Amino acid sequence: MNIRIEHSAISQLTLNRPQVRNALNQETIHELIEAFSELGHDPQVRVIILRAEGEKAFCAGADLGEVATLGTVESVRGYFSLMGRLIETIHQLPTPVIAATFGYTLAGGMGLAAACDFVVAAEDGHFGLPEVKIGLFPMVVMAPITRLIGPRRTLELALTGRLVTSQEMDQWGFCNAVVPFGKVQSQAMELAELISLGSPFVARMGKEAWSQAQDMEYHKAIEYLQNMVSLIALSDDSHEGIKAFQEKRVPIWPSAR
Repeated sequence: MNIRIEHSAISQLTLNRPQVRNALNQETIHELIEAFSELGHDPQVRVIILRAEGEKAFCAGADLGEVATLGTVESVRGYFSLMGRLIETIHQLPTPVIAATFGYTLAGGMGLAAACDFVVAAEDGHFGLPEVKIGLFPMVVMAPITRLIGPRRTLELALTGRLVTSQEMDQWGFCNAVVPFGKVQSQAMELAELISLGSPFVARMGKEAWSQAQDMEYHKAIEYLQNMVSLIALSDDSHEGIKAFQEKRVPIWPSAR
């Protein structure tokens, strides 16, 4: 297996190819799609953390050794279509996903991190889209990255191939936290635990509503979100949460039972 799965309320997926800087071959992408789908649709899983083995790279992107063997348009398209499926799979999950990055997070690896809902990055890490230097272009991963840092900065990275520090990516809005390398995992776990304190039902509904609203015209988004919050307000979890607040106690979420 190219990944490891720790299945629990706070589940962890670990890229386990440190010998190739956790590069993404087709087998690994298939395993990630299956694992995310399984964990993301398990109501007992509250948060998923995506991490990686090694110290040099969270993920260096596509496995170029494999890409070089793809000799037809169909086979190349198949590989990059898989990457698109992985990004879409993460984006559509009802479960929040945290990427815990370090070292080099490049190309498809940067797209993988961008597809997650949160990024906790090591302060000595670097991000980048260096594909142009080897005669490729980050076509697929531009979609999630542009949503986070905007079209001009994405195009700059794609055309220059330059590396950017975690601090700069934080300033651009890509990261949620930048911490020392040794604290990346604990910081990601701390964030996961905070998320898991809330209602599982409301978290899933809230993430779905947030995701859908991103693609809507402003006034349509307001209309959609007011309908969604009305549904949530009628739920058992909402009733329990308000009652617990009034009684000054910790809520016992019906959806978590």
